Amino acid sequence: MFHLRVFLTVYDIRSISKTAELLGRSQPAISQAINSLEHTFDAKFFHRSTKGITATDEATTLCRRVKRALNSLDSFFDLMLKNFGQVPKNVSRHITMTQLNALKAVAEAGSFSAGAAISNKANPTIHRAARDLEQTVNVNLFERTSFGIKPTKVAIQLAQVAGVMEREIELAFAEIAKMSHMEKGNTAIGAMPMARSYIIPKAATDFKLQYPGHKISIVEGSYEYLLHDLMRGKLDILVGASRLLPEGIEIKEEPILTESIVLLMSRHHPLARENNLAVETLLTYPWILPRTSSPLRKTYEALFREHKVLPPENVIECNSLSASRVILENSPSLMLLSEAQARHELMSETMVSKQINGFNAQRTIVLQYREDSILTQTQLALLNHIKHIAQSESSVIE
Repeated sequence: MFHLRVFLTVYDIRSISKTAELLGRSQPAISQAINSLEHTFDAKFFHRSTKGITATDEATTLCRRVKRALNSLDSFFDLMLKNFGQVPKNVSRHITMTQLNALKAVAEAGSFSAGAAISNKANPTIHRAARDLEQTVNVNLFERTSFGIKPTKVAIQLAQVAGVMEREIELAFAEIAKMSHMEKGNTAIGAMPMARSYIIPKAATDFKLQYPGHKISIVEGSYEYLLHDLMRGKLDILVGASRLLPEGIEIKEEPILTESIVLLMSRHHPLARENNLAVETLLTYPWILPRTSSPLRKTYEALFREHKVLPPENVIECNSLSASRVILENSPSLMLLSEAQARHELMSETMVSKQINGFNAQRTIVLQYREDSILTQTQLALLNHIKHIAQSESSVIE
């Protein structure tokens, strides 16, 4: 962290000697910090001459990311200072990345021992760094419960800030490497069921033809889990059905596809040859339901509520398309799904889709990312591939 603050000061005032005086360090210490940072990023940040110091384009790129990273940390502790009078002034300048990494590991895993395991560090190392951080900020970051020690709400919030900070520096690495015509970036995409069934894999495949050096991670999980990872910098993008966001979550949302919800069944189902089915006809068959919190579950509940009939009792809750496919193939079960999500089953004719009388539900698929995030040019190119595939999918559905 010290190296980054030294870099910003040198960048702003363009002087090693003045930076040393301002930070209370020796000139060799300041020069060594800059040299170390240049070695880490494999880039030249400053040209020194008799006329002074000139910043390179790489330095300007790093400056933008570092300022965003450190401003988020400083702002967090400015707010902490207002809420907790015992927090030392300018405490963020005395925090190390080692301490923040320890906190992130403990917050993610829920305990010191689990945090040490996921970070591949010794338990005493993680414990010491996390407790040193707690002592530095003078606020309780851990509390004892009947299940052991766990991070407090403040610790979880600080860990989220630390995660976003770390991601900013990673993106700086990618942007600076790109300036030397090297692609070292990566993008982590949280993909909900519909997105990961076709749009994201297809977009990633096409994108990799142009950017073979850019790493892509496609992460699946519940929406709550993926949203949590998005907010703490572990994901860059989340793609899935639009839904009501929790209060206080700062997320940008961009619609990319509107799709119809249909009734899906096996091609051998007794209703497979019927058209425009009445809701009452569906009550005697078993159903596959999505998770309670999903938008599709709300669509299912609305279907029977609007027709003023009680929903079926013979149900299986399942959020896996592969598992649902097995159930549909081996029983007269029914389920609601988007045509886009079931595209492979419908194209192979192992499943058929039907319309329900008086039912015309649709849902919107969106891109979500943190409101304050600035994606790299390569990541924006990936987003364009995702949008293009979504638009192509929309035309196929129509």
